[in-house]
Amino acid sequence: MKIKTICLSNLRAALLLLCLAAPAHAERPNLVFRLGVDSLSYNQSAIEGLSGMSLFVVSPRGYYFGESIYSAALGQGGGFFVGGAEFGKTTPIGERFFWDASLFIGGGGGAAQVPGDGLMLRPQVHAGVTFGRMRLGAGVAWTRVSGSEISSPSFGVTLSRQLDLALVSGGGTGGRTEFSQMRVRYRPYIPLGSTKRNGQPLQVMHLIGGEMIFAESEQRETFIVAVGAVAGDAEGYADWQLGQRFLLGQGAFRPYAEAAIGIGGGGAVETGGGLIASIGAGLRWQPGRLGFDLGISAITSINGDFLVVSPTLNIGLAFGGGQSQSTEWQISTGLTQQLPNADFRKAGVSNTGSPLMIDIKIDLFLTPSLYLSGQAYTALAGGAGGYQIGLFGLGYRHKLAPRWSLSGEALVGAGGGAGIDTKGGLLLAYGLDLDYALTERILVTLGAGQIMTMQGGGMAPLTANIGLKLPFTTLH
Repeated sequence: MKIKTICLSNLRAALLLLCLAAPAHAERPNLVFRLGVDSLSYNQSAIEGLSGMSLFVVSPRGYYFGESIYSAALGQGGGFFVGGAEFGKTTPIGERFFWDASLFIGGGGGAAQVPGDGLMLRPQVHAGVTFGRMRLGAGVAWTRVSGSEISSPSFGVTLSRQLDLALVSGGGTGGRTEFSQMRVRYRPYIPLGSTKRNGQPLQVMHLIGGEMIFAESEQRETFIVAVGAVAGDAEGYADWQLGQRFLLGQGAFRPYAEAAIGIGGGGAVETGGGLIASIGAGLRWQPGRLGFDLGISAITSINGDFLVVSPTLNIGLAFGGGQSQSTEWQISTGLTQQLPNADFRKAGVSNTGSPLMIDIKIDLFLTPSLYLSGQAYTALAGGAGGYQIGLFGLGYRHKLAPRWSLSGEALVGAGGGAGIDTKGGLLLAYGLDLDYALTERILVTLGAGQIMTMQGGGMAPLTANIGLKLPFTTLH
C-alpha cells in the first residue's frame, strides 16, 4: 500500500505539471526526441548501464512532459525494460548552453533482475551545448528500482533533437507537422545459430508491433518501431528501434534501404547488455493513404549471442495526401489495476499479488467517433516487475452530453514477463471508458475491461483504470 500511495502521489504531480506545461497559448510548441546512455556507479546486478529513449512535448518556457523507455545497455542484463512518464524543464544559459532537470516515474523489470514490484524513480540533472536543432549534454542521475537491488548514482550523456512538429492543443488552429505515417508491423525472427541464456537453441519467433514515421524529405525518413513476441519461441521478448530509411524513385512503387539501432531482450534471449542493431531493404507500395512495406532485415545484438533474419510486412496510414488537413489525436496516461484470475501466473510462481500498471495510450481519430489506439502498460507494483503489455486496435467514442462521453475499445497485442501466463504472448483485450471533460483539452477517465490470451487459458484478468486524456490536433 505504501508503494501504491507513493506512485499515486508522484503520478498526480506529473499530470499536474503536464497541465501547467501544456501549450495552451503557444503558436508553435514542438516535440523533442532524446537518446541517452548511463553508466551505473554501483555494481548491484547484471545491469551496469542503461540506455534511454524519450519523446517529449515541450512548452515555449522549456517545460516538457512525455514518454520514456529505459533499458539495460551495459553488462549482461538485456531484457530489462522500464517504461513510463518523464517531466522536467530545460533552461538556456546564454545563446549556446543549457541545463536540464527531470524526473522519470515508471515500471518494469526483466532479465531476472527485478523479483519484486518494479517501480522505478529516476531524477536527473545534466548540462550541455546547443548546436542548431541538436543538444548534447552530460550529467548525473539516481536510479532506484523497487523490488530489486538497484539503487545507484550514474553518469551519462544525452543527445536531443527537435523534431519540428507543431501540435495544436484542444482542437485549435495553426501549425503543421512532419509526422507522416503510422504503421502496423508483423515480422518473424529466424535465428542464425543463436542460443538462449540457458544454452538452448533459439527457435523462430513471431512478433507484432507498430511504427511511427517522420518524413524529413521525399527520399529520407526517420522511424521508431516497437515489436513484441506473440507466438513461437521467447515469450516476453520485445525490442524498440530508431532508424533512418532511404527511398528511391517516385510513384506508387519505391525500393528502400534502412538501418537502425535500439534495445531488445526478454524471453531468455541472449542479447547481452541489450543494445541491438539492424540493416534492411524492401519495397514500398503506396497507392494512396493506405500503404504497404515488404522487406527483409538482419538484426544482431552488440555484445550477445543474437543474430536473426527477419522478413517484414508493414501496413500503414499516411497523412496529408498533398492537401492541408487536420488530424485529431488523444494522449492518455494513468494507472490500471489488474484483478488476477486463478490461472493468471504460471505453475510454480509463488507471488500472488495484483499488478498495478502505469499506462500510456495514443489515439488517432479516423472520424469524429472512430479511432485507432496504441497502448503500452508496465508493472510498478504487485510483485510483477518485468510484466509488460503492448496493445493496438479500434475504439469508438459516443457523446453522452456536452462534457460526458463513453468509449469502447477492442484490441490485440503482446505481453509477458514476471511469470505471468500469457500462453506465448498473443493477447486480446476489450474495455469501456467513461470520460468527463474538465476543459476542452483535459478529460478525466474511469474505465473497466479485460485482457486475455488468444489461445485461451492462462491469464484473463479484469481491469480497472483511472487517468487523464489530453486531446490535440495536428495540421498537415
